[in-house]
Amino acid sequence: MAICCGECHVELKSDDYVTLDEFSTMRHTYCGYDLIADLIKDIGTYRNIKTKYWFSRERNK
Repeated sequence: MAICCGECHVELKSDDYVTLDEFSTMRHTYCGYDLIADLIKDIGTYRNIKTKYWFSRERNK
């Protein structure tokens, strides 16, 4: 099961730049343009965010 952008619902790819907000929602940086800066927890590539935070890792079957 792939993780999708919380705004446009397109599957996130490894090199996509994403924002992670305090509600653990990941969005493309161009989709999250209306986010309040205080709500942003982290910004980076999807690859880096998913290795940094345990809840965004895909489960292996």
